[in-house]
This record gives sequence, structure tokens and C-alpha cells, in this order.
Amino acid sequence: MVELHCHLDGSLRLSTLEELLRQKNCPIPEDIRFHPGMGIQEALSKFLTTLSALQDPDAVERVTRELCEDAREFKHIHTEIRFAPQFHLGAPTEEIVDAAISGLDENANLILCGLYGEPPSVLNNLVEIARTRPRVVGIDLAGAPLKDHRYHLMDYDEPFTRARELGIGRTVHAAEGRSPKEIDVAINFLHAQRIGHGLTLLEDWKTLDLVLERGITIEACITSNWHTGAISHPSKHPIKQWVDQGVKVAICADNILLSDTVLPIEYTRATQQCGLSYKDISICKANAQQAIFQRR
Repeated sequence: MVELHCHLDGSLRLSTLEELLRQKNCPIPEDIRFHPGMGIQEALSKFLTTLSALQDPDAVERVTRELCEDAREFKHIHTEIRFAPQFHLGAPTEEIVDAAISGLDENANLILCGLYGEPPSVLNNLVEIARTRPRVVGIDLAGAPLKDHRYHLMDYDEPFTRARELGIGRTVHAAEGRSPKEIDVAINFLHAQRIGHGLTLLEDWKTLDLVLERGITIEACITSNWHTGAISHPSKHPIKQWVDQGVKVAICADNILLSDTVLPIEYTRATQQCGLSYKDISICKANAQQAIFQRR
């Protein structure tokens, strides 16, 4: 199995989180995990707790190493771990990235995330950091847009264009219960090769045609979408329709700790609740392997 969409700060071990918070004399909230229908903004707020435990390079290296160990246990042949190093304030951003690189094994690489609403200069800096670090294979725009954000999706075209010039992979969180036109912008202006979530893809046939024409891979996160309320139940996820339409779909866990899931659980959910056949699952596994970001 290949995992393409896994957030470092949402996937650390619970025991590690508790230990790191104890070292800072901070209690762990009883409701740290996501729950169905909570909404994306409440879900994003949970990262404030996990991030508070991951401010220094040692903690980042440890959690990255443990995540790679867990991935081997679950028979992943490759994992792409993503995080926003600019929010880990215990050291300069470059040192935080290097700490995560130190925690990687031979079967894992990094994606660096900017967040919706951040100045494009933040993503420009992440691309520059990635330029000299081959283990950083991609950049991402994560989180969710808000009406009061000064910067919007189109404003990130410069760093994503620079990433394309450097041979760095591009993925974008888009259409997570929002307009499918986000996918169009992500592909046409941010040069996205993959789309995170993409739930409303089928609401616009022109967007679907674009995804099919460009061979874009959708990173499907079934449990996560249920938790954020983007779908009312896993059985309502459009993944089966995507596969039937010929969309390249990769099944992903998103946040192992916060959603209390792992990739094998997501595959089981896809078959038992979303209606994917064993052939469909094989196709999704092949899609994920083919969509691994490779630095050129």
C-alpha cells in the first residue's frame, strides 16, 4: 500500500502526544479526536494541541521516525508525510524540515504545506527550502479558505509555478465540500498533479473532464470527510462513482491519530461501506503507486 495524504501533526502516536505534552506541563484534552459531523473549522482547531507538542526539532524528528515505523508495521511500501514547518516555532523553518528529514526511512518522503490565507511568500519560502532537499518531493496548500482571508487560491500561482519549474510535486486541498471550481484553479493555475479530497468533483462535468484529461489523482480521505461533515456517512462518499468514471483515485488516511484510522481501515471502509470491488481496490492501489511524487 502507498499512503499519499498523511499529516504529521494529525498522525502521531497518542502515547507520544501525551508524553510530549506532559513535558510541557500541558494536559491533553479528552476530546482530542475528531468525531462525525464536527465541521472542518473545529477539526482544524484540534491541530493547535498537537502542534503545541511539536514545536522543537527533536519532537519533529521523533514523530516522523515513529510514523515511518508505524507505516512499516502496516505494510506501506511508501508514505508521503506532509506538514507545515512554519508553525513549528522552536527553530528556524529550515531546521524543522531537516529534523523531519532525519526521521524519514527509505520508504518515506516529505510534502511541505502552506495554509489557505497565508501570504504567498510563505509558500515561496517552502519551495526554496525544498529546492535543495531532495527528500522534500512536494508542496501543498492545506486547511480551508475563509471569507476574511486576504489571499485566495489564485494568489498562490507563483510558488506553485516555481515548484513546477524545479520538478517539485504539487497537490492542493480543494473542493472539500466547496465549489468544484477550486479544482479547476488548482489544476490550471497552481499546476496541481493531485487534489486532496475533491469531494464535489462530480458537480461540474467540465471539471470532471479536466481531471480525466490531465490524469489528475484524487487523494480520497473517507473517514476524514465524514468527520468534517463534508459527507453525512462513509456510504455517501463519491469514491465509487469516481472509480466508475475512470478518475484516478488514491485512498488515504489523512490523520491517523485524530481520525483514529490507518490505511488498512480506509481500504476496508471503501469496500464495506462505499461499495468498491476488489478490482476497484487494486486499481486504487495502482493509482497511488503511480502518483508518488518523484523529484527530477
